[in-house]
Amino acid sequence: MSLSNPPDPGILLHREFQPGSFQAPRFLLLVLVLTAIAIAADQFAAPILYSSSPLWATATCLLLVWQRGASPLVSGETPIQFRFSMRRVAVFVAAHVALTLVARWLSVALQPVAGTVTAGGALIAAGKLIVLLPTIALLPLAQWKKLTRTYRAEGVAALVVLLTYFPGRAIGTLWPWYGQALGRVVFTLSRLVAPGIGYVSNLNPTLTGADLNVTIILACSGSNGLELFDYLFGLVALLDWNRLQKSRALAGYFAGIAAMLLGNTLRITSLVVLGNRGFAGIVSRYHISAGWIFFSVVFLIYLSIAYPWMLKKRADTVPERETR
Repeated sequence: MSLSNPPDPGILLHREFQPGSFQAPRFLLLVLVLTAIAIAADQFAAPILYSSSPLWATATCLLLVWQRGASPLVSGETPIQFRFSMRRVAVFVAAHVALTLVARWLSVALQPVAGTVTAGGALIAAGKLIVLLPTIALLPLAQWKKLTRTYRAEGVAALVVLLTYFPGRAIGTLWPWYGQALGRVVFTLSRLVAPGIGYVSNLNPTLTGADLNVTIILACSGSNGLELFDYLFGLVALLDWNRLQKSRALAGYFAGIAAMLLGNTLRITSLVVLGNRGFAGIVSRYHISAGWIFFSVVFLIYLSIAYPWMLKKRADTVPERETR
């Protein structure tokens, strides 16, 4: 990265992508680094803004752009100069300062609701994502459009992390409905193998049996399995980003979420059945620790099936190597 003095004193950084160039996208990386630093500063100055999702999303985009490395512009694009001006950086900084001051002013009123599994808590959690908006001020809209077209896949991946990773709050909010649906499905499946199972409809539904009653609480919702899947799938995507067919990887991610939820349903069903088939002691003793093992096995089985399908076909990778 060159920091030589440009003729315009209002320009802090000058970087031009030449047509056919395969230089790493240092400009975009710098934008993402500045965004991450600003978000961290906001959360330090105004703790009410704390949320790990914006930082994880920014870090995801940064790592994937870095992993992608050599990347020409979209076919037909003309060279474009990416630059920061003092005016735009000043607007970026001022927006973050203003956001922090407003958040500190409202923190007393918002603190009792923040973090709760309520509609108000969900709104506050969504409002914390506003820390990403000042980044728009760093570039003109036309340049953002070019970057968005070139790095669309990385942007979509960051958006997925922003909205779907750390699903505990979403499941907690939906638990009164999701818990009932989960209980009913487990009840239906259990009765096929262990007749005599009963169902008690509560906020935390209970499946009754001759030897063991199983209450499905929020901790049994499968959120831990979803978080494990997010981390492991994210690691695989990061390591093999350039080999993945991006649309299939996106579909594979959501299919994996569905597979983990189905696996959790079968896990609870097996606990109900085994607990009322002479294994009540073992189920009571090991059902928590066995959960991580079960979810890991489900992930490995799913990955072994979906991973080959998500990879680019050989014919898709040849032109890329030839271009280089």
